[in-house]
Amino acid sequence: MQGAGFFTINGEIMKSFLPLNIRIDNKKILFVGGGKIALHKIKTVGQYTRNISIVSPEIHDELHQMGLTEIRKKYESSDLKGFFLVYACTNNIDVNRRIKNDAGEYGILVNVVDNRELSDFISPAVIKQDEMTIAVSSNGENVKKSVEWRDKLKSILQQSDF
Repeated sequence: MQGAGFFTINGEIMKSFLPLNIRIDNKKILFVGGGKIALHKIKTVGQYTRNISIVSPEIHDELHQMGLTEIRKKYESSDLKGFFLVYACTNNIDVNRRIKNDAGEYGILVNVVDNRELSDFISPAVIKQDEMTIAVSSNGENVKKSVEWRDKLKSILQQSDF
């Protein structure tokens, strides 16, 4: 079955994600959650912007050292106001679902980390060098394979004279 943003794999309807680059100049990005999951995603997003805020009662030391905007408290829906993109990075699926629903009411796209079904967008594995970026995605289905492909491409690039 095709159309309406869905396709099938082995008869199962799947969400599809369009690969694109989004302009984020002067756009505010919010991460809800301040642990290792957020740290991993922020390391990637931080290559493109420093306009990142974190809402979490506790924030990982390495995140704290990055000098980003920190709001040390439990999540509330009003925390989303004024943000362009949101990453739900808590280890609580109920809170992540609430963030997803609240973001929808504000018209904000959300990535529920490690849950492609709840996400409006996914983040690919990336290689960034100067103005060039290579993104590898499995449509959110096989993150390990995406990372393997990215690492192989990175190795090839490092061995060549690009």
